[in-house]
Amino acid sequence: MTTTMFAGFSSLFGFGLIVAFLGSIKLVLAMRIGADNAQFGRVIAVFQWIMVVMAIAGGVTIDLVGHQVAICAGSLLSAIAISWIGRTRSTPVVLGCCTLLGIGAQLLYASGNTLLPGLFADPSAGSSLGNAVFGLGALLMSIIAAALFKRMTFERALSLLAFVLLIPLGLALLGTFPATVRILGERTFDVTVAVSLLDNYVLWIAALLLFCYIGLEVSMGAWISSYATEVGADGTQAVHTLSIFWVAMMVSRLCFGLQDQLTGIQLTPVGGTLLVVAGLTALVALTMLMRSRNLQSAQVWIFVVGFVFGPIFPTTIGITLEHFAPSTWGTLFGVVATAGSIGAALIPPWIGRKSTTRTMQASFGILRSTAFGVTAIALI
Repeated sequence: MTTTMFAGFSSLFGFGLIVAFLGSIKLVLAMRIGADNAQFGRVIAVFQWIMVVMAIAGGVTIDLVGHQVAICAGSLLSAIAISWIGRTRSTPVVLGCCTLLGIGAQLLYASGNTLLPGLFADPSAGSSLGNAVFGLGALLMSIIAAALFKRMTFERALSLLAFVLLIPLGLALLGTFPATVRILGERTFDVTVAVSLLDNYVLWIAALLLFCYIGLEVSMGAWISSYATEVGADGTQAVHTLSIFWVAMMVSRLCFGLQDQLTGIQLTPVGGTLLVVAGLTALVALTMLMRSRNLQSAQVWIFVVGFVFGPIFPTTIGITLEHFAPSTWGTLFGVVATAGSIGAALIPPWIGRKSTTRTMQASFGILRSTAFGVTAIALI
């Protein structure tokens, strides 16, 4: 394991912390700035839409300046934003910090997801391990925040979190990275080549698949707790049920990331088949969730959904990147990540609207149809 690999893993771990950050500090921060749910919703919306805009901009940035600069910038911007949030009681300042945080987060996300596949013999395995670490960061954020808030002030707690987010910067400065900018200013990035990628059908297949998949993943994360209450869960059990989904996905990505070393079978060559099997299994499991009548059986199927979701994103990224030159990987990731972000912005609210006239369980029919879409696209 090299310093460069650790820089990639720490970038995705940091991104996981950032994704769960606002949700983990919501109650304390809302009280400090005097925001109600609607006002805090605007804070979250600013962060999410900056993430959408930066999805493609972050990818192009990597192709222009390289992973090392992008990781350093993402780490520094994220740390500054979180530290500043800990010191202010002004809603406009928090909104500005969320803008910085969204920019930094996407730089870390795109850097980790395009750096690690190139450092492993099997790109999909590298992507799987990286996204397992991302899941660990998201899972630990709420635990870390709760523990820190019990032991120190809000300002000191966020200062410590900001320090943690500087770790990718330190590792990036020590690592040796693939050259994106050559000696004498000759760049490996070519705008003409980048634009020509838009004519490649592989890119659009991957973008469409991730539009469906990211919408699925975010929807499950957003609505599992509401679903669980409909099948008999109390508040604590609903949170536990949500944790089952995230743990299953993290374990799955860890297993698929290590399986080439354990079995000698690489994911990328069989990635298309794996995506079809995962999509079909998700389709069956989501159908069973729509029919479950008790919490125990629902939790089993939620674990299945989380586990089969695990390899879909990293395998799609691994297969897609293998078709193109590494000098364009940042731009490629930006395009497909933008499609995924749009899916995440559209599908969860659709489910929420439908659940106002029907049950949440019945609204999962949207997810079942989306899983069918993943399967159909993977067959192309």
